[in-house]
Amino acid sequence: MAARISIDKAMDNFMEWQEVIGKSNRTIDNVYYEVNRMVADTKVKSLHKIDEYVINSWINSTGQGITAGTRRFKLSCIKMFLSYCVAKGYIQTNPALLVKVNLRNVKHAQRESKKKLSFDEAEYKYLMKNIESPFWKAAFSIGVETGLRLGDILQLEWDCIGKQNITVWTDKRDKRVSIKMSAALRQAIAKLPHSDPDYLFPVQRKEYLEEGKRSHFSVYFKRLLKRHGIKDKSFHCTRVTFATWAEKKGGKMADIAKDLGHSSEKTTRQHYIH
Repeated sequence: MAARISIDKAMDNFMEWQEVIGKSNRTIDNVYYEVNRMVADTKVKSLHKIDEYVINSWINSTGQGITAGTRRFKLSCIKMFLSYCVAKGYIQTNPALLVKVNLRNVKHAQRESKKKLSFDEAEYKYLMKNIESPFWKAAFSIGVETGLRLGDILQLEWDCIGKQNITVWTDKRDKRVSIKMSAALRQAIAKLPHSDPDYLFPVQRKEYLEEGKRSHFSVYFKRLLKRHGIKDKSFHCTRVTFATWAEKKGGKMADIAKDLGHSSEKTTRQHYIH
């Protein structure tokens, strides 16, 4: 095993490596915040002192009004950091793998996850008619018809576009998805300007990949929706729309989950079908 290392040094190394492998600043910042929050709250001084009891007491502490989803998110951040520490030999095992969210400490309202919403057909037609930006009109259409995340759409390559399908290695899970395009979508993509030999949206892709700019596009789209009178929805709702419409057309749950890049049909059924 490697020589003992401080929590701060291990975190510095973790963050540096996450940048090397292309993790978003948001992901890195989330892990940094949650690990340091746990360290401060539990007053643990050493990496080797972080065991399943320390993690469990922090994750499942009562009286904080924290939802089950937020607790799971916090636990996933701790797991991610400690998995890196195990791989580097800083510690032998990952104690976070033993910890689960204790729902008995979570009130009913906090157990309920907020339902993701889908666009209805009237909203879709209205937005496709009234969105002025060629980029956003194309991105919205691709999102609804393929279920791709905004980040994957922003980085679409011409080589991803086949005669019948869009094929992408997703940015979030690095999974290969291949979704059949409708005739209307094929025509819309064919009309996009070929201003770059590699990418459909080169200008937006460059901005998206700049440090600190990834969330800019999601925030802008929510503002765009509000300007058109649509509240409580985001670009992620295009994925819910894709799944909901596919299910209504008779699509099999296994196929819908595969198209969305989900490892489990349960995730698709519980959170993406309305």
